[in-house]
Amino acid sequence: MKYGAWLLLTYLLLALESPLLGRADFQFYAPDVALLLALYLASRAELLPGLMCAFAAGLLKDGFSLAAPLGLFTEINVLTLLAARVLSRRVDLRSTVPLMATTAATSLVASALFLLLSAIFDRDFAGTDQVLMMTLPLALMTMLMMPVLSAVFDRLARMFERRSAASVFR
Repeated sequence: MKYGAWLLLTYLLLALESPLLGRADFQFYAPDVALLLALYLASRAELLPGLMCAFAAGLLKDGFSLAAPLGLFTEINVLTLLAARVLSRRVDLRSTVPLMATTAATSLVASALFLLLSAIFDRDFAGTDQVLMMTLPLALMTMLMMPVLSAVFDRLARMFERRSAASVFR
């Protein structure tokens, strides 16, 4: 149930940030909400449910991205989750500073993966310069959004854990 709530929140944030930031001409500075969910899941979810949730979040982002080939963000999200799970054994992804640093680095790697996979699978891809120019601002915006979204995801998880604990004793 909490995975569904996390996906619903991700969907709502993706749906809101696209038109709102597009109207203000800041659409290239939108934090990568699906990537944030994958990083969150890497440190707090079991492997299989986390993979399925990261996969679904990537599909949601693919639905909002008209220019990228279908499945590109899904692949990036799943790879991010797997890499972050390995990294979470060495770095505390529950503390704010390491989490923000990991988020910035992961966002840079995700942009590099986007360029690589676009060069392989999208024959008409010509936005290399634009992606390179937006990589650092995107990483910074995603990094700044991570503590806020992580707290919201934690709150949702606690809410569903309390409900399930209360329903067991009824």
